[in-house]
Amino acid sequence: MKIKRNLPGMRKIFYFAMALALMIGLMLVVNFAFFLLIAFKCYEMSRFTKVGEVLEKLSVTDTGYELEESMQAELAGKNQWAMLLDENGNAVWSYRKPEEIKESYSRSEIARMSKWYLEDYPVYLRVWDERILVLGIPKHSMWKYNMEFPLAWIDFMSSVWFWIVLSDFLLVLTLAFFFVKRQMKNREQARIEWIAGISHDIRTPLSMVIGYSDALCGSGNLTEEERRQMALIRHQSMVMKELVEDLNLTSRLEYSMQALRVEKMRPAAVLREAAAAFLSDAAEGKLEIEAEISEQAEELWIEADRKLLVRALRNLFNNSIQHGEQGEVTVISLHMWKEKRWCCISFSDNGVGYSQEVLNQLQSRKKEKAEPKIRGLGIVRKIVLAHDGKIRFENNREGGCFCTMKFHISSF
Repeated sequence: MKIKRNLPGMRKIFYFAMALALMIGLMLVVNFAFFLLIAFKCYEMSRFTKVGEVLEKLSVTDTGYELEESMQAELAGKNQWAMLLDENGNAVWSYRKPEEIKESYSRSEIARMSKWYLEDYPVYLRVWDERILVLGIPKHSMWKYNMEFPLAWIDFMSSVWFWIVLSDFLLVLTLAFFFVKRQMKNREQARIEWIAGISHDIRTPLSMVIGYSDALCGSGNLTEEERRQMALIRHQSMVMKELVEDLNLTSRLEYSMQALRVEKMRPAAVLREAAAAFLSDAAEGKLEIEAEISEQAEELWIEADRKLLVRALRNLFNNSIQHGEQGEVTVISLHMWKEKRWCCISFSDNGVGYSQEVLNQLQSRKKEKAEPKIRGLGIVRKIVLAHDGKIRFENNREGGCFCTMKFHISSF
């Protein structure tokens, strides 16, 4: 069994939206560039003089045919040529006609040139009375090919174009999703490795400090004040060690790297053991623990990671002792009962309660930076949710705070 991955936070959603916008923007840029290329090529095609324009400048005179000088200059400037064929296919007039172009053509040759090329020259024909005007443009400047489309195909495309656009959009959406997922996975993995490395590097010198401070505390060569200072060093070193463990555990819980060592257990026994351990370690007269476990709850079994469950209870005890003390004595009340298919555990104290800021952070579903004031409680929340349980933090009306945890009851 592994911890479920949390729902994407606002940062992941923001990255996904940015990637999607980037993909759509890139697609629009590519399409726009392609459109500009087509428009430029269309302009290149339109720069040649059209056959109709030549006909407008061509006239019949007493001596034959005459083309206006302005059109002659235009054709010469664009390296074009023209000729006029009579009803028998003979050239009766021409302007700048290349040498390889013949003076006479059969009807079949005229039919072929109307669709294709004439000696590799792209040509365009226009009927003028009984004559045919042939206008040629430079070789390798135009691709001529007749295309035909059945009306049924055009009707089909008009009915499916929406689905084609939709499929393109879904493809872009899928690519953006996988891009963001991969990027976030790499970031998460890098963060996990960094935290694990830092934790390992800190743990070794910290163990040496704790070991030497233990030895010095038991030395008879120190004064009472020096022994008190060494005890303070040892205590603060233990606090640092727990903070490092909390940091590593938080990272592994948040990114689904902590495998649950699930076993069947009686939560009532675990609760009593944790309470007895804290009661024995507390200073005399400073801590009171009241435990109330219903008869039904005594026989309940759950499937959980015993070590993580004890860790959650220990964090709740520590929070009450360190932050919730209101008077000289810290009173902690524990209750356990059965509610349908849930094993419920309530933990409350007589402290000052949670601030509104702490409650907002504990109840929020967003992945926020772990503030020191809620780090321990945040781990409690993650551990309960990792077991597919439920948790709620609130303040008591009469003072103090409480935490309610629910776990699925194991069926035999």
